[in-house]
Amino acid sequence: MKNYNNIEMMKKPKTKQVKSKQIEEWISEGRAVLRNDLTPEHLKGWPDNYYLFDDVGLIIRDTIERKNGILYEEYSEYLIFSAKNRERAKRAEQSSISPDASFPGYIQVTVKEFETMIATSDKLLATEFSISPDVLDYSMPSLIYLDKAIKKVLRKFDYGDFDEKYAVLISAYCGEVMRRKIDGTWKITGNADGMLNQILVVEKNNPEYSYRPQMPIALILSGDAPKGSNLKIEVDAQLYKYGFIKGNEEHYGIK
Repeated sequence: MKNYNNIEMMKKPKTKQVKSKQIEEWISEGRAVLRNDLTPEHLKGWPDNYYLFDDVGLIIRDTIERKNGILYEEYSEYLIFSAKNRERAKRAEQSSISPDASFPGYIQVTVKEFETMIATSDKLLATEFSISPDVLDYSMPSLIYLDKAIKKVLRKFDYGDFDEKYAVLISAYCGEVMRRKIDGTWKITGNADGMLNQILVVEKNNPEYSYRPQMPIALILSGDAPKGSNLKIEVDAQLYKYGFIKGNEEHYGIK
């Protein structure tokens, strides 16, 4: 894998969802102490309260709806997690990609690297996720095997790190599965420096229809995919319901 991919993934911070009633009990016991001075600068103004918990943990509590919260068992882990997110945001601001780019600005890969990646994405993914080489091909059922493998990793590691390390490679694979499924073509654009900007898979017979192969993994990582969803389901959704950029709803059976 290229340098952009050689990041060390951080294990997920230890967190728990905490109900409002429990937080109130901890406040009354003096275990949770309001400390909004701990709010990161880039999150000031957001409707959350920050509490130091037992002098080592951190509770971030919603102040608007049910007033539940998230407990980070180690405040030090939260600081590392937050710093990584700020660094990514800074890199994204400094990048020269367009607003409709396929990937966030902190993910940097050249067009040439991506084009090379497509042809070997099955082998690269099999190696990265310890999948038997004869299991992954460019078929729809293979997406289920890949999904199971990546979700094992996602249970342990930070989603942001995973996104930065694997989103482009997984998108290359999903896109090639799409392309073969619909007999399509790749449309890949870059910026003036040759860095990847946007990727699409276009139908040969209906070139007005374009599909976004980065969306299946993006939806899963962002939590916007329905519960129980997997890569195959999301690729199906792209191809048959939601994936068109141009076209009409009737063609996809959308009412």
